Amino acid sequence: MKILYVLNSSKYGGMEWHVYDLVKGMIQKGHEVFVWCPGGVMSDAYSSLGAKTFNKEILKDIDLKYISELSLFIKENNIDIVHAHELKAASNALLAGNKAKVKVLITHTHTPISEWKIPEFKKKINEKVYSYLVNRYSSSEIALTKSKKKAKMKEGIKENKLTVISNGIDTLKFNVSPNQRADYAEEIRSKYNIPKTAFVFGNVGRLTEEKGIDVLIKAFSKFLKSDLFHQRDFYLLIAGGGKLEESLKQLTQELNLDGKVVITGAFDDHDKVKYYCSFDAFVFPSLAEGFGIVLLEALYMGLPTVCSNLEVLEEVGGDSVKYFEAGNDILLSKAMIDEYEISSKDGKSVSDRSKLRVESLYSMEKFVSNYLNLYTKLMEEAAAKGKK
Repeated sequence: MKILYVLNSSKYGGMEWHVYDLVKGMIQKGHEVFVWCPGGVMSDAYSSLGAKTFNKEILKDIDLKYISELSLFIKENNIDIVHAHELKAASNALLAGNKAKVKVLITHTHTPISEWKIPEFKKKINEKVYSYLVNRYSSSEIALTKSKKKAKMKEGIKENKLTVISNGIDTLKFNVSPNQRADYAEEIRSKYNIPKTAFVFGNVGRLTEEKGIDVLIKAFSKFLKSDLFHQRDFYLLIAGGGKLEESLKQLTQELNLDGKVVITGAFDDHDKVKYYCSFDAFVFPSLAEGFGIVLLEALYMGLPTVCSNLEVLEEVGGDSVKYFEAGNDILLSKAMIDEYEISSKDGKSVSDRSKLRVESLYSMEKFVSNYLNLYTKLMEEAAAKGKK
């Protein structure tokens, strides 16, 4: 099969790495893969895998020039499947793919539009336009979990258009020996002047409104003011960068947390496992989430985890996670206290149960296989329609 992935970002992020895993998996299965995306680090990453990558950026919500070029590209390269990601890329790809009469058109907004942190009237317009385009032109719209499928149905997407396929992780990236784990922890803590003996709460991700990092910082401030175990140092290490980086640093200053909260800024993805190794517990305070791939990574690393009670995160984390009411910094602080007490008594850094959960439900092999099965099924259906 000739598969074209379309996206309008080339930054480090969950959606971009999701596409990376698809590109890698399909090339390994012997398929020819093309990518349309803006230039950047992830564009280079797709090329390094062997994909034929073209740097194209969508400049308008409906970009007529882009649609025309994409339609022509699909025809000239005899593309079998177009798989587009997120609202702008998916909407333009649906119009281009329909114009080019491509066999299969797959779309995927990773977080349902109704959960975006944008003005309500914009949400409603986006929902109506997108659901219309998907219902009319898409062969299938992906939902990452059953709860996300329900959310998309409420937005107006027909149930028969929706396919649930969960994300997966490449567990090989996170397999580290105890000695290597200790070395990585020492490296990261030394880099940010965090004592070896300190207890570190950690978070990994892009610093945007949806991630709830301000809630985490406020909760950590309350945690430190609690009548606790101050025979020990506590730190909050936030591994990531993004548009809220400066405002979050300002918040730490306002709360007198300088030196106790570290915000790293953007980092090389190859170093991600090192950050996990430096954490004693993982905190994931998201206010909206399409799936939560870093939750899987933290669970596979065996980290005690505190997580907001979004339906999707409860679905992914199961009983391996301690939950709190999303957006409530008081309850998050209490959950962090409880997690610290359990961790300090237990003294166990790695949970076999959480690791096994990830291996059984969210392996990369299952992820690639599920998508390949969907592609094959839709191609067969398209061929059957063509014969009628």
